[in-house]
Amino acid sequence: MRNLIEQPVNTLFLGTDWESVETLEALNKDERFNIVGVITTVDKPVGRKQILTPSKVKEYALKNGIEVFHTEKKEERYKESLEKFKPELIVCKAFGEIVPGFFLEYPKYKSINVHFSILPKYRGAVPIQKAILEGEKETGISIMLMAEGMDEGDILEIFKEPIHSNDTNLSLRKRLVKKSALILGDVLEDWINGKTQPLKQDDSKATYCWQKDISKENAQIKWEEMEPEYIERLVRAMIPWPVAWCLLERNIQESISNKVVKLFKVELISDTSTLKPGTLYSKDGMLLFKTKKEEVSIRVRELQIEGKNRIKEKDFINGIGKNLI
Repeated sequence: MRNLIEQPVNTLFLGTDWESVETLEALNKDERFNIVGVITTVDKPVGRKQILTPSKVKEYALKNGIEVFHTEKKEERYKESLEKFKPELIVCKAFGEIVPGFFLEYPKYKSINVHFSILPKYRGAVPIQKAILEGEKETGISIMLMAEGMDEGDILEIFKEPIHSNDTNLSLRKRLVKKSALILGDVLEDWINGKTQPLKQDDSKATYCWQKDISKENAQIKWEEMEPEYIERLVRAMIPWPVAWCLLERNIQESISNKVVKLFKVELISDTSTLKPGTLYSKDGMLLFKTKKEEVSIRVRELQIEGKNRIKEKDFINGIGKNLI
């Protein structure tokens, strides 16, 4: 048994964005782990001026005196990182690069990944969005051994989390990030001290999700084809990016006809109507889209018309939408 307080584990962290930072911060503040370095993506041009900007993980590391390393997706750089840091443990959260097998197998205590689904369901890049889209009632945090195959490694622990009816990708992600930061240290300690028996995944039950599943094209609402329940889930799954959208038809003033409208917050309501699916209308102070179901409409609470600011339902109805049918 290793006393991690007396002998902290030399840990190399891999990550990129804000959710990676929360995991890194939790480990950095945990005296059981000694963060010897971080590997993150190279600085990228951002904004209209294309200013080179470091990842959130790099920003945190530099502020906290942690050495930063870039592999640039090159095997020789991964080899250099092992020689440089000599990690006993590697921890990965939302890194965004395919990592070579020799790198994963190097540490005494292997390489651990934090994945936001109940594996083997929703292996891949966008498990939270996919779970919401598919109408799942729960998701989870899988803490797993990393393998060369995508999210195929043995499972150390799974923690389940309910998906609330009003959860967006962002709200659910924030909850999972906070929970994973709280539980990760104890899971790692149990693994290091041999208290955990990894469980193999049942590959026959595996499902996959890809970045293209939340492309701008797939965020388009197709009123004639999609069920209203799916549209409501689509809106929640696409927050904060790319945001569900549709084209406004020529049933309102010319200035906004055929413009793209992004939907940020909606709800299903009962309203019998013979309007064409996709028609935007107002009724009893509500802003509504007609769906393919005669008895169901979608109420729009927040939206943004192309070229204009994001606004609330009431402000739209009292402003540019005052001539709606």
